[in-house]
Order: sequence, then C-alpha cells, then structure tokens
Amino acid sequence: MKKIIAISCIILALIFLNYPVFDSEGISYLIIFTCFVAICFSGAKIYSPRAENYDSVEKEADQLEKYDGDFQYTNEGFYNKQKKPVELIKWDEIISVYSFSIPVSKHKRETGLEVITYKNSYEFSRSTPGIKKLTNEMYNHLPDWQLNSPTIRINNHGLEKTKLYERHHEKNL
Repeated sequence: MKKIIAISCIILALIFLNYPVFDSEGISYLIIFTCFVAICFSGAKIYSPRAENYDSVEKEADQLEKYDGDFQYTNEGFYNKQKKPVELIKWDEIISVYSFSIPVSKHKRETGLEVITYKNSYEFSRSTPGIKKLTNEMYNHLPDWQLNSPTIRINNHGLEKTKLYERHHEKNL
C-alpha cells in the first residue's frame, strides 16, 4: 500500500511538471483523478487494516464449529458445563428446540436457542461459548429438523420464537 501511495505521488508530480500529458487536458485530469483515488483507498487500507478475506473468515468459522465451549459431547447427549454440578442432557430426552429472538434495546436483539427436555428447559444465547458446535451436534443427533418453520411473535414485548425441532412421539415415563 505504501508503494502504491509513493508511485501515485511520483506520477502526480510528473503530471504537474509536464502538464498537459499527451497534449490533452482530459487525459491529464483522468490520470490525476486515478492517482487521488489510489492514494485515498491505499490510505484507508493502511489506517484500517481489516484483513478479512475468504480464507480468514472460513478459518474462523471452522474454529467456531470445532470449539466445545461450555459443552462436552457424547453419543448419549451433551454435558452442560454452565450448571454446577455439570449436567448431562440426553439426545432422547429433548422434546423440542426453539430459536428465540428478544429485543434488548430499540435496535438490538438477543438471539439464541431454547432446549426443552422432559426434566427442564435451557436457554443458550448467541454469545454462549460453543453455541455453533451445539447447534451442529443437535442437528446431527436429532432427526426431523424444521428449518422452514414460521417465526411466531409470543408476546407484546417482541419475543419471537421459531420451532426448529419437535419430538413426534411421547416417551413413557
């Protein structure tokens, strides 16, 4: 980026010394405009070096999908390490899974998952460590996900829920 700025400045200096280039003011203006654009964008890139390209975004997504966070997985279910003592939530005990969205302020919403079992109900927000892997594990272990379910507004405060999974048969207790 610094090389582009230096080259653009040299070209601008040469243009100002040898004005008009190729005996045409239009070409000179075009070259000057192009150099100023290159300087502006290069300067912006230097001052905000967000290097988000496809590979870095994919690498971060892969890390999030592999990160266990507050959960530990087995073939029977997953352990919720947020609760003390650590609690096992079995796949076959899960009755339903909902995605929820609740307004926190005028322009901000808190989203997450609500998991309902025979024994208890659990809410995991989007900021819960390991939520991406939990979502993928539930999708792999629980059949019949309903990804096209409508979003339902639950109350006047703006709580919205979408049913992602519901067990079709009742367990005999």
